[in-house]
Amino acid sequence: MAKLTVRQGPLSTQMYCAIGMVAVSWAHLEEVVALCLSRLLGVEHVEFLTISANMPVKARLDSIKALAGQKLSSSAAAQIIELCEQASQLSKERNRILHGSWLQGETPDFGVRLTYRAHGRVTYDSPAMSAKEIAIVATSMNELGARLMLSLQQLGLFDPKAPMKTPSPAAAAEAPVSVAS
Repeated sequence: MAKLTVRQGPLSTQMYCAIGMVAVSWAHLEEVVALCLSRLLGVEHVEFLTISANMPVKARLDSIKALAGQKLSSSAAAQIIELCEQASQLSKERNRILHGSWLQGETPDFGVRLTYRAHGRVTYDSPAMSAKEIAIVATSMNELGARLMLSLQQLGLFDPKAPMKTPSPAAAAEAPVSVAS
């Protein structure tokens, strides 16, 4: 392993901003996942938040995959399931970024993340990431959220002009079930 040099003191503003971008982007993606789940269930989203707020993200994603398989065409379900798989992978990266112990690297745009594990003995690694690499993760979350929203819109389950309005069952039934990528 290459020797890493770190600076004493707090992280740079660049690193704080990049890590913060991940937190905000993930919160938005979680909201989109909850919306997707409420729309597939056909329930009022605001009321459904009382349930989804108590569900781990993995449970939400697993529920979406199951409902997509039951309620959508095979091609639309496959696309929604793939988006859920991508969200699951981004969840792992989000956890590494937000729950790591960060040290400032040699330059303001570079950080070192200490990751500890204690399973009978303490082990750690210290991968380095730039603020740009972290921002790319946040951008991936934003893009995935947009693709999920577009899928809901194309399925007739989301109207961007009335985002909190639950679509009527007739409108959703008339909507095309194939979702473009």
